[in-house]
Amino acid sequence: MSRPVPRKKVVRKSGRVPLASTAFRLRVLVLAVAILFSVAAARAIQIQVVSAPAMAAEAAAKMTVARDVPAQRGTITGRDGQVMALTEATVNIIADPSMIATNGKEPEAMREADHAKAAAAPAEMAAIIAAHTGEPADTIEAKLRHATTTNAQGTSVPVKYTILAKQVRSSVWVELNAALNKVEEGPDGVKRGGYVGVFRESNPKRIYPMGTVGSNIIGFMSEGKGRTGLEAAQEEALAGTKGRERFETSPNGRIPLGNQTLTPAVDGKDFRLTIDPDLQWMVERRLAERVDEVGGTWGTVVVQDPENGEILALANYPSYDSNRPGDAEPGDTGNRAVTAIYEPGSVQKVLTIASLLDAGLTSPDKTYAISDTVKVGDHTVRDAFRHDDIDITTRGILVKSSNIGAITAAREMEPERLRDYLAGFGLGQKTTLGLPGEQSGSLPGAGMPQFQADSIAYGYGLSATSLQMASAISAVANDGVYTAPSIIKATGDHGALVPVPEPETRRVVSEEAARATIEMMEQRTLDSAAQLTIPGYRTGTKTGTARLQGAAGGYEGQVASIVGVAPVEDPQIVVYVLIARPDTLGAGLGMAGPVYRDIMSLALPRYGVPPSNEEEQEKLPLFKE
Repeated sequence: MSRPVPRKKVVRKSGRVPLASTAFRLRVLVLAVAILFSVAAARAIQIQVVSAPAMAAEAAAKMTVARDVPAQRGTITGRDGQVMALTEATVNIIADPSMIATNGKEPEAMREADHAKAAAAPAEMAAIIAAHTGEPADTIEAKLRHATTTNAQGTSVPVKYTILAKQVRSSVWVELNAALNKVEEGPDGVKRGGYVGVFRESNPKRIYPMGTVGSNIIGFMSEGKGRTGLEAAQEEALAGTKGRERFETSPNGRIPLGNQTLTPAVDGKDFRLTIDPDLQWMVERRLAERVDEVGGTWGTVVVQDPENGEILALANYPSYDSNRPGDAEPGDTGNRAVTAIYEPGSVQKVLTIASLLDAGLTSPDKTYAISDTVKVGDHTVRDAFRHDDIDITTRGILVKSSNIGAITAAREMEPERLRDYLAGFGLGQKTTLGLPGEQSGSLPGAGMPQFQADSIAYGYGLSATSLQMASAISAVANDGVYTAPSIIKATGDHGALVPVPEPETRRVVSEEAARATIEMMEQRTLDSAAQLTIPGYRTGTKTGTARLQGAAGGYEGQVASIVGVAPVEDPQIVVYVLIARPDTLGAGLGMAGPVYRDIMSLALPRYGVPPSNEEEQEKLPLFKE
């Protein structure tokens, strides 16, 4: 029997590479680990060597905070040192809500107690802050809980800065900070206090101790900058230069030994004014009373030292309180003494006559034959007082304020020459006072026709401001020498004040012409002695009335004015008063005269001006006898 043939065993091949031994497996593992470490080492080299400076700079930038260091704004004082504007050291109370939300720790490092404290802290802190600042607690709490926000890219980012209260006194901050840092155990046994995330930043507050006194001169501030008055005009000098500080922070606040740099601030300059605050207060009160008494719309007063041009008082009404400019009516925060222009009227005749005297074209006793009217271009001009054909003296022209006489006398001078004299008196150009919004007024140009020269001879056909007119009359009172008006007496750093340079001066008319004009102004006082005489002093005055130009053309209302100088023998004080009315009632003597008399009566003894001699002054001829 045959034996079966044995079958061949079929060996199936596997797709897996067999590992021959444990040693082989170890070699593969070591190789894999080596590759992994090589990649890690390469990355470490890239981070620590190749990209180290950039990454270090990025990290430092995230830790660095840069803030402005405000400069101390300069102080403004009156001529006697009384403070009219100063800066109080106040601060903004600010917070870092993201720090409060983590209790000052990294989020991953927070414990259960940290989470509990962070959740309760906004309400507890808000109650403390509200008690010290007066801000609503619910508003503060809402700000403290607003720990994240969304940026322009739609990414959630932490809120690290929010303002809780502005311009809080530094002493209040000290008390508030102590209250936030104090740790106390409550009735429930839970410790509260030791809060983080609330800080201060400097934000000084401007204070005006005198309120309305000189407010139209001093001005006010808004959003950290001067907006009107000297606060605006001297903004750069008063503000100084901000400094800058940079320091490193962590979630717990500033790093004491971290990198810190400081560029110190340069404080602003202090200013001492020529203004006498006490006189300013008295002038403002008297002006306000009179404007209201006569139903006026506004008024101005300028009190000036004619010898050096210093402004002793510069009053406006209506006015405002520099501490509360938002309560003021539109237009009352400016300074109408330098911004409001008008035709000066008969006060202008003082300048016309002084010019004619200087040119040798007239004398106080020279007479002019005038009728009851005179043609000026297409218009007929009359005098305020009724008369037929008369012979009036130059003195009479000024005392009786004859428009026809002024025109007749001025026709003996070339129009361009009269214009040059008036320009020498400062008309048609801004003064150097430097207050914002000052207007130059208008003066006809060279080559003006005769009818314009006729008009300006008696105070029409040109425009001026109260300051310009006061300074022009001051030039006559100062023996014919114009001295530019000034309002800043000295300036400097930290109270070390240096007088400002002497103002510009120029001779306009001769001393003889100026003296003769002032003596004729005295005759104007004597002509209305009951209303204008100041006991013990010889004074010279001139009144004026002129229509006000309306905004849409034509005339709307009028201005009544008066200017006075004293004493006549050596003028030390010039007072110019202007009151505007919505109608055409009243005139300079009745409207503005009482204000002038009261102010001059205050100013003369206040500055130690000795009384005049007791000789009774004689009235001189006004008409040909």
